[in-house]
Amino acid sequence: MRNAEKLTDKVLKAVERIARKEAEKAMVGGSSECATFWHQPKRPKKR
Repeated sequence: MRNAEKLTDKVLKAVERIARKEAEKAMVGGSSECATFWHQPKRPKKR
């Protein structure tokens, strides 16, 4: 029974960590500066 409790605690901690990160992303807007600014597609060269 002890092993099941330890496993459940580890799973709950992992789920909590994931939920916190998702909530943080939602508060910030979900897009990082890198994805929006630095990785712009190249514009075609004018001939």
